[in-house]
Amino acid sequence: MENLDELDQKLLHLLQEDARKPFTQIAEEVGRPDTTVHFRTKKLQEKGVVTRFAALVEPEACGYHDASLLRIEIGGHIIPDISQDRTLTFAEELAEDDDYLLVAVAKEPMVIHAVLMGSSENAIADKVNQLKKAPDVVSVDSVSLAEVVKGWELSQIREFDSE
Repeated sequence: MENLDELDQKLLHLLQEDARKPFTQIAEEVGRPDTTVHFRTKKLQEKGVVTRFAALVEPEACGYHDASLLRIEIGGHIIPDISQDRTLTFAEELAEDDDYLLVAVAKEPMVIHAVLMGSSENAIADKVNQLKKAPDVVSVDSVSLAEVVKGWELSQIREFDSE
């Protein structure tokens, strides 16, 4: 980690394990005063290293029971630069949808990778079919995920209607 000393790295690790852990307890674990822990954490926030403190939620609690890894190829434009620009804007549009856990533009030209979650395989298939119909989409490859070993918790979930 660039520009982070050993204490900063320890603080980040402990905060990632439990962001609600009191600074006094963290201070004991790192062998520094709690004022130092508070100050350093505040500095990490100011530098943009720590962007927010959030609750991680199991997807099943939000109605997500299935997931797929997608490879989406964008293209079909006469000028390749347009397809390349559209790749980023299309990825940003996908990122607005809470059903996407991860959306990333690949270094491979005009390719987006995403993790799509759904209440069922059918819900995911419906979304994939919608993607395939989009005018900018050349192809969509979908691989169903059987088991996620790491990185499955959600830090941002959709709001549910209270009805």
